[in-house]
Amino acid sequence: MTNGRNKETKMYIYVADVVSVTWNKDRAEVLKRMRGKKSRQKLVDEISAKGGECSHQNLKKLEYGESESVSVKVLEAVCLALGISLKDFLSTVEVTE
Repeated sequence: MTNGRNKETKMYIYVADVVSVTWNKDRAEVLKRMRGKKSRQKLVDEISAKGGECSHQNLKKLEYGESESVSVKVLEAVCLALGISLKDFLSTVEVTE
């Protein structure tokens, strides 16, 4: 977001107010790298064991960058199973108009 003098203005929002996050190839690569050598199915099983929901098919779409967005609920479940915080995965959340 910019103001009249062409300077960038930042807006902060609570993650609890965010329903979904735009997904792209860069985030897909980060997810693949963080999964490492663990199989997709093993990660899905760990997500389920921690009370989250994410199907093997959905995880595959995320890793191949085939999704346009992902719900914060699913992304939090994936991050929990990977042992990282959502904040660490999304170092910045961009709000676009």
